[in-house]
Amino acid sequence: METKSLDKNDVVPLYVQLHRIIKELILKGEYKEGDLLPSETTMMNTFNTTRGTVRKAISELVKEGLVYQNQGKGTFVCIRQVKYSIWNFSGFTDYLKTKNETPVSKVLAQENVTIDGKDYFKLVRARGVKKDGQVLFLTIDTSLLPISLFPSIEKYNFATDSLYRIMREEYNIYPRHSEITLSPVMIDDRTREILRVKSENSILMKAEGKVLNEENTEIEKVSVIYGDNIEIKIMTNIN
Repeated sequence: METKSLDKNDVVPLYVQLHRIIKELILKGEYKEGDLLPSETTMMNTFNTTRGTVRKAISELVKEGLVYQNQGKGTFVCIRQVKYSIWNFSGFTDYLKTKNETPVSKVLAQENVTIDGKDYFKLVRARGVKKDGQVLFLTIDTSLLPISLFPSIEKYNFATDSLYRIMREEYNIYPRHSEITLSPVMIDDRTREILRVKSENSILMKAEGKVLNEENTEIEKVSVIYGDNIEIKIMTNIN
């Protein structure tokens, strides 16, 4: 494992530099879920720094929920505890903006398809968040959009723009509610790699259904696979 060194001439405090280095290693998967981090003494020797610097760096990682400390045993990685909570089912970009986060989308596939005699624009994207220069993908979304409602929608760049913004502002179509089924799903190797799932036999949660506008017209068929860092919270009214 190649590690960066601390720059004692940098205006950035040493503990902040060390915190960023360890965090980057965790997000890149160099340190995995449940791994024991090197001891304070080892880090002091590796980075040629003081015990106080190491402890302050680890303290910051604990605050972020990336590691936890077990008295007498050491510091362990717990990246799965870094959660993004989805309340009900809404636009991913809109949700992250409410948290002042930077959303990231990667287009995995887009094409026109015909299903049961009806033409759709199919869009598959990995959706995630950018933090400290690193991208953590949280979901893989598949959308089927009726071409009759969204002519020429393929011209937009869905790596940088919000699908629901385009619906509202370019087509005057407003998503209002969804009918979604939640179910477990086995994932393939590509999904496992994108979402950084460690176990080869992992089962993730999938939301599948349709999104409707105010006239109850179906405007999108949707399927979303959620990674380990998403927890789904559902809120409803009881009559």
